[in-house]
Amino acid sequence: QAVIVVLEIQAAAVARWLLIDEFVNNFNEHRAKNFIPSELICVDESISRWYGQGGEWINHGLPMYVAMDRKPENGCEIQNAACGRSGVMIRLKIVKTATEAEALGTTEDESGLLHGTKVLKELIEPWAFTNRMVCADSYFASVGTAEELLKLRTRFIGVVKTATRRFPMQLLSTKELQQRGDRYGLVSKNADGIPYLLSFVWMDRDRRYFIASGSSLSDGTPIVRTRWRQVGDDPEADPTRVELTIAQPKAAEVY
Repeated sequence: QAVIVVLEIQAAAVARWLLIDEFVNNFNEHRAKNFIPSELICVDESISRWYGQGGEWINHGLPMYVAMDRKPENGCEIQNAACGRSGVMIRLKIVKTATEAEALGTTEDESGLLHGTKVLKELIEPWAFTNRMVCADSYFASVGTAEELLKLRTRFIGVVKTATRRFPMQLLSTKELQQRGDRYGLVSKNADGIPYLLSFVWMDRDRRYFIASGSSLSDGTPIVRTRWRQVGDDPEADPTRVELTIAQPKAAEVY
């Protein structure tokens, strides 16, 4: 009886998602046919706010309610792709089950691909084989993601945090960096000796680790930030607004 109840709840959730599935499919088809994104595509996650009833425990309202500490709003989680220049959303994928919500970018599927890699490929599918640049956060980023996108003739820049398989995290994390703006990278070469991947660390306030199959470590446009600082040695002196200029590599600027 417990199995029957679970199946009935799952069937009810599927039925409720059908109310918007056609809208999402039509949106994706329309964007793929009628909008030409720039050379940059950004892939990320969003929350469509929902404060009404719903959840897996009741056959009513939103079938799957997502609440995350790192998100300012709670509701329906949507994985999406957008044009990196205009900000226009170009493709949507709704997270429909708790299993999908809990599947981190480091979880492999039956094909051996990381979950984040599989989702990323779905989101950029209409623009594969166009040599565009895709930027994504740590949910999607890994060495495997960069390699998979190269097969689709698509370049990639992503921040690496947890998906560190084949990424030189130990070496880069121990490399001494003196100040903000410092960077250090390693290049991976294929069997013919041709470079195809760049793994690097860049120092901002904290270390940030990147995997890239495009761009470089050459100087990009510096970051300029205005901050309050205590200038001089007098402890009674008033703080002063100063401009901080932080060097960054071109790959980090593109990201």
